[in-house]
Amino acid sequence: MSILYRSRFNADTIGSVMIEIGDLLEGRVDNKRQLLNAVRELADNSLYHSGEGGGWCSVETIDNQLAITVQDRGEGIHQSLRRLYADIDERQALRFAFGGGVSVTGDPVRGLGLKLVLDYTQKGATLLLETGGVAFVGIDGKGQVIGKSTQRVEGVVATLCLPFPCC
Repeated sequence: MSILYRSRFNADTIGSVMIEIGDLLEGRVDNKRQLLNAVRELADNSLYHSGEGGGWCSVETIDNQLAITVQDRGEGIHQSLRRLYADIDERQALRFAFGGGVSVTGDPVRGLGLKLVLDYTQKGATLLLETGGVAFVGIDGKGQVIGKSTQRVEGVVATLCLPFPCC
């Protein structure tokens, strides 16, 4: 494993963090713009929905994979959605969040971001998102809530992995 980049971000620094990641990936990945859009969506969710106003982003290589992780220590997807859906459990919250059109504001035009992140997996990436005690795995544009998370996560940890042959 080789760490290529790691930084904390907030609303004032997210733009420069995305530029630095973009510069790091220049000429090294296909669909760079789409990848950066997916990473930016994950970071924006940390900024606006976690209750923490920011998080951490890292880029690392693991074997022949590039892993980009966005993490926060906020309230998590389940707690965030409970403001609108009082009886929702953690598994339902993840299914809803990735279904598209689900927003903590209740606005059906918003809440499309995680669906767009999942769509990015059609480009050969995989997604692992952990929150609370559950995890969501996305492959080939489809996702599934899986049993238990590999760890008890405070907030949200989302990792996009993609082939990276030049590691």
